[in-house]
Amino acid sequence: MNDSELLRRYAENGCETAFTELVQRHLDLVYSAAMRQVGGDTHLAQDVAQTVFVDLARKAATISAHSVLTGWLYTSTRFAATKVVRAEQRRRAREQEAYTMQELTNMPAPEPQWEQLRPLLDEAMHELNDRDRNAVLLRYFEGRQLAEVGTKLGLSEDAARMRVGRALEKLRGLLAKRGAVSTATALAALLSSQTVTAAPAGLAVNIAGTALASAASGAGTTLTILKLMTMTKLKVGIITALVIAGVATPLLVQHQAQASLREQNHSLRQQQEELAQQLAPLTAENLRLSNLLAKANGSSALQDNRSGELLKLRAEVARLRQGLRESAQFKATSSPSDDPGMETSLKTWATRVSQLKQRLEQMPDKKIPELQLVTDKDWFDAVIGVKKVETDDDFR
Repeated sequence: MNDSELLRRYAENGCETAFTELVQRHLDLVYSAAMRQVGGDTHLAQDVAQTVFVDLARKAATISAHSVLTGWLYTSTRFAATKVVRAEQRRRAREQEAYTMQELTNMPAPEPQWEQLRPLLDEAMHELNDRDRNAVLLRYFEGRQLAEVGTKLGLSEDAARMRVGRALEKLRGLLAKRGAVSTATALAALLSSQTVTAAPAGLAVNIAGTALASAASGAGTTLTILKLMTMTKLKVGIITALVIAGVATPLLVQHQAQASLREQNHSLRQQQEELAQQLAPLTAENLRLSNLLAKANGSSALQDNRSGELLKLRAEVARLRQGLRESAQFKATSSPSDDPGMETSLKTWATRVSQLKQRLEQMPDKKIPELQLVTDKDWFDAVIGVKKVETDDDFR
């Protein structure tokens, strides 16, 4: 599934799996660009990556299906990194320099040309137009084949090869103006091997969770976003569990109520079948006795005896038929699939159960140990007879 399809699934259906796949697919590119633009500070790079994917989650519905997502993310990384560097520049100038030197000593020594190219690359990349920048990103940053680059850009393979070659030559010229002179072949090799490095393990899951939570909240201040960025995994897990519990409780009560009604409906159907089986031989016996009664006109004693027995059987038949009618009526009124009003009532009762539980949580002095023994069915039965749950009298 390509980027456009994943983005559309998230924008239309809120599919978190699709969004997480996008984060995992493009995080290395965003993180690496951020690392270069914030001077190698891993923490600032993670903050920039967080900001970029939060912005993606919020703007998913407005991003055109024809846009190259790689280019959009790369440009967004540039804007986010610029803001972060500007905010941190005065406060952390000396600390940043010392930290960068320490990081460089712990990393494998890059090629001499890359050391000169690294601080100039992203600025030169953003002087290219969108088509040339997307071609370089797809071919060298993401390592895609020319046929796939052509598909992304709406070109043939040969046209994509020409586009990539021209874009690379333009980039080489921009870098040469800044003092980083190299051949096109050497530049292509450096871009393919050095531009994208692996992000820290587990960062994709943390970023996806925070971005989804931020997008779901609608809008928030910058302070709120920064707080989300600094939350520990434990805090995120607790909040997620609480949200899921709050949403799932009314649905669980409703599901249990529907399951109970289905069980009652099944039981009534079995009773109806049993009554029908009992009625069949009684009907046959009634017919047989009627025939005997017609033949027994000569014997009054026998006739009286048969008539009494016949009346008893007819009364039994009438009782069984009444039982069948009552069973059918109860089935019709108790089946949630036949009566739309029942489905509405179940949702209303489930909502009242949720309101009642929330009210008890707000009044800890009213809670008693015995409430732990109350089942979901007991909660459901408690609100069936209540017209509404709004005032203090209703809750009592």
